[in-house]
Amino acid sequence: MTESSPTLDQEAQRYPLSFTQEWFITLDQGDDGGAFGRRFILVCPIRITGRVDLAVLQGALDDVVARHELLRTLVVRDADPPCQQVHPPCPVPLEVTDLAPHPGTTRDMIVQELIVTAEAGTLSARDVPMLRARLYRFDDQDSVLFLTVHHSVSDAWSLQVIMRDLGAFYAARRAGVPATLPPVRQYREYAQWQRDNAASTAQDGAPEYWRDKLHGAREFTIPNDHGHPDSYSRPYSLHVHIIEADVIAAASALATDTRSTLFTVMLSAFYVLAHRITGATDLTLRAFTAGRNEEQFHNTTGLFLNVIPLRTSLDSCTTFRDLIGRTKETLIDAIAHELPVGVIEQALPDFITSRDDSRTSQFIISDSVSQFGDDLTYPIAERAHEVVERVLQEPVHHDIPSGMVWNLEVESSSMLNGGILFNLDEFNESTIAGWAADLRQILTSAVRNPDQDWKTL
Repeated sequence: MTESSPTLDQEAQRYPLSFTQEWFITLDQGDDGGAFGRRFILVCPIRITGRVDLAVLQGALDDVVARHELLRTLVVRDADPPCQQVHPPCPVPLEVTDLAPHPGTTRDMIVQELIVTAEAGTLSARDVPMLRARLYRFDDQDSVLFLTVHHSVSDAWSLQVIMRDLGAFYAARRAGVPATLPPVRQYREYAQWQRDNAASTAQDGAPEYWRDKLHGAREFTIPNDHGHPDSYSRPYSLHVHIIEADVIAAASALATDTRSTLFTVMLSAFYVLAHRITGATDLTLRAFTAGRNEEQFHNTTGLFLNVIPLRTSLDSCTTFRDLIGRTKETLIDAIAHELPVGVIEQALPDFITSRDDSRTSQFIISDSVSQFGDDLTYPIAERAHEVVERVLQEPVHHDIPSGMVWNLEVESSSMLNGGILFNLDEFNESTIAGWAADLRQILTSAVRNPDQDWKTL
């Protein structure tokens, strides 16, 4: 199914797109799975213990949409130039379903089935608001709330902001007092700020840095098993792999010893894995960043995520400790010169030509934990004195157009819960599981003896 661009209201104020929104337009495939397709969604399931006041919940949801303009903003792609169109505050559709018990099924089994159904759902990018809510009630004290938002107006950080604000509005409405939340800048202000600062970014030498850094580089792509299908027959799958707490503790200690971060150590291990897969020592991995370098926009809901190339030469590194140092330099320089991914790709078209090879697929690494501060972690009912538990997502996803995303997430147990998003039309499950096992083995060996030759890990 293909959706046309929303019609521009000529009397509405036009606002420029952010560079990320422009990049998303270039990724749009014109179908349900494209960047503005109905299946390009984020789903946030929240388990709630305690009675839910439906009128208060509805009001709190509407408060969130009133506070965050982008949730009621349409991207008009066929305007000249494409632009954002902000609509007035509007109610959030809230559906409530009472669940009847089924013999032979447990509560958790039902929740997991609901998650699969939600992840396989759709949401139009042409209708506002681009936030939907559905509450499933087992009884008066046990519910699961699903928030669905279109990915073109949100990212993982934004989901945390939405959860925090929803909890604040819910608690405030129940208490009959105004919500206490920090001031918020709107996403259209961020888009304008980007453009206003583009000249100063150029003066800082960021474009020249990337032209020099990526001269002659080729984006790392990972060999697939089945090539690229003409169309995908199934949604993305998720392979979960665990790295034990003692290995993560040793990696964290090594990060402290090398004055780096846990992500730096993990990325160094990924470079070793990439070398093992391809044999190359000049490697350019792509990594998601939060894209929120400006503190003034930390409370803004919107599409901020960015992808930056991380080019590292392994040739002059002897030990894994050397590799950590080189990776640290790569990260520091890349973040200091960060530009929107679309700007980098426009300046360096040759960098992405390797994606044309049907035998390889895109590869992006993501570190979701480091994006969020402590002030963005409390969800809806915690502030309403109820118990809330985030529900783990099932292996069904729609949020990458092709290739693989390898996500790292350190849980409260201090284990690393790695999730590899991939499509079975491109990769065999056994291939993904083998790479996950290789990374675990590389990291375990490296943190036990970081001064050994990295090629022997």
